[in-house]
Amino acid sequence: MTILKQEPALPIKPFSDVYISTANGRLKPLLKKGFDALGGIDKLIKPGQSVLIKPNLTAGADPILGGTTDVHFAEAIIELIKEHSSPGRIICGENTSAGNEATIAYQQFGYVDMCERQDVELVDFAYDARVEVPIPDAMYAEVISMPKTVMDVDVFITLPILKNHDTVCITAAVKNSFGLVTDDTRRQAHRDYAIEQYLVDITRARKPDFAIVDGRIGMEGIAGGSYFTHPRYANRVIMGADPVAVDIVCTHIMEQNPRVRYLQWADERGLGNSNLDYINIHGMPLEEAKLRFMTPAEHIEESTGGKISLIDLGSCSRCRAVAQGTLHRFHSPESLIKSVDILYGPGKWDPATKRSELCLLLGNCIREEYRGMGTWIPGCPMRRDDYFDALTSMEIVCSLCEQAVNEFLTKHTPEELSFVRILASNKTIFQGADNKALANDFLLSVGDCQLRYTTGHIKRGVFDLEDMGLAGKVKSDFFVVHVPGHTPSMDELEEALDELKKRAARWSEMK
Repeated sequence: MTILKQEPALPIKPFSDVYISTANGRLKPLLKKGFDALGGIDKLIKPGQSVLIKPNLTAGADPILGGTTDVHFAEAIIELIKEHSSPGRIICGENTSAGNEATIAYQQFGYVDMCERQDVELVDFAYDARVEVPIPDAMYAEVISMPKTVMDVDVFITLPILKNHDTVCITAAVKNSFGLVTDDTRRQAHRDYAIEQYLVDITRARKPDFAIVDGRIGMEGIAGGSYFTHPRYANRVIMGADPVAVDIVCTHIMEQNPRVRYLQWADERGLGNSNLDYINIHGMPLEEAKLRFMTPAEHIEESTGGKISLIDLGSCSRCRAVAQGTLHRFHSPESLIKSVDILYGPGKWDPATKRSELCLLLGNCIREEYRGMGTWIPGCPMRRDDYFDALTSMEIVCSLCEQAVNEFLTKHTPEELSFVRILASNKTIFQGADNKALANDFLLSVGDCQLRYTTGHIKRGVFDLEDMGLAGKVKSDFFVVHVPGHTPSMDELEEALDELKKRAARWSEMK
């Protein structure tokens, strides 16, 4: 079935075409049907052209968890390309945010064998030559270092997963290009809270020529980075030559708030259509294709045992990204001692539904009649520091571990602790002058609410030590001591420090 929009007499811009299908049956026939509905594979790939296939891979995130593009999905597309066009080179390429994790994922999930079987070149963009691409009137990066392979190929096909994301709301075709840029610039964009701006610039540097979203098993909720705890068995495939249109259709399929800034910005810059009025839907009607994904806000509420309730009143992703992405230190239900409703967006709210002790209202678009019901933080978006300070001043997080660490610090000089970083109550309490918070710097983690961060730090440390050439000498958990519980004794903290001092001495001998 194809639903075509009625074109105006003088269209403002070209229409986009997106194909939606269930994933029932054999992969190749259903993918071929989608290609045919959009003009055929030979329309996309001309004889002799080079083709890049970019999956979305994360080492340790099995396809059954919705964190990695299934190798069988990629292979079916490669076989179709070879059978129905006459391509030149076919390349499979990816990068991740942790050293050689892409190479590990290639081996772990069958991409090495598949590419050998299909005579496809396999590239880890972390080790590819780079091309500096200038971005006039950039939103974030005036020059972007892109893999030479990506800039040289004739046809770039992106193969993302259908996922939510706590910072950019949804991650599909456009967000999959985040894997093209270097690890350090990705980390910096996170620190600058500029991922959405960077995504627009990256898309301007090299827009995918075609997107095929593997929505058979997606990921709902927070779903950023390597946080994969809510697979969504969605049974959908979404395809199109306009990655922006594909993504906005995905937001509607997932029944998410479609007011996503980076898609709107991409539309404004002529990179695609973010308005359904300019998108022709082929295959499955959009209303039939919808199946609701848990939002990041709902996942946060679940993970905090309902103590934090995020209420989206039709916001854009400005306040939504800040409201959700700043809450990492508040995720541990055992550390929360008060409940809070957090509202953002211009829509109406029934105060009778309020169930929390405290209320926090975010952004300029909150209706005036609500602003006196709690603490209101203006801005478009509000400043993250103001938001974080307000949450802290509400005293919703237990600070017993922080108090214990502060007492412990009075018994030691900064010089004695110069090698260590101490975390408690979900924040850094002390960082010694010689500690750079790297994988090979010593960390004292205090309290059960630090366990999630500590586990992630150790996991990331595996790849960081490989990058440093230290993996053969020591394991990443060597640099971490965790003190469990809710209120550590001075004796426990002293024992932990003594252990770290012994390890630091051994590390000095090992280096």
